Amino acid sequence: MAIPPLLLLLSLLILAAVVCRCVYLFLWIPFNIRLHFRRQGISGPPLMLPFGNAGEIVRFIKEAQAKPLPAFHHDFVGRVLPHYIHWTSVYGKCFLFWFGTRARLAILEPELIKEVLLNPKGVFERLEFNPLARHLIGDGLVGLRGKKWLRHKRIIHPAFH
Repeated sequence: MAIPPLLLLLSLLILAAVVCRCVYLFLWIPFNIRLHFRRQGISGPPLMLPFGNAGEIVRFIKEAQAKPLPAFHHDFVGRVLPHYIHWTSVYGKCFLFWFGTRARLAILEPELIKEVLLNPKGVFERLEFNPLARHLIGDGLVGLRGKKWLRHKRIIHPAFH
């Protein structure tokens, strides 16, 4: 049974469109994001497709948890976020890392953190929370985004000054 030429052409076009879309999403966009931040002097661990730096993060956490924690030891950051400790020592206090093809910008400089948190225009928008986390934290200021976050922040701001 022969495949009609029109059906073959259509399936090849669909396949080409899917391949182009995958190249765009998984290679082109991450490359441009990385290039944009590199021009500003911000680097980070290399993107490893398809999971980004998730494998490296898991490896760092397993290594940290394999070592026993001394009694009365309060420096837990190295145990909970060992990848931050390592990448800060390698790339500095501002670095870019990846979850899949989504970039995450880690900012550990107090002045930059202040600029992000106190930005009145709300330009620095956070990502949507995990739906399971929303049940835990609710719809408070931490879970809001955009104009709704800005309105709630303005309402509660006088309570902190």
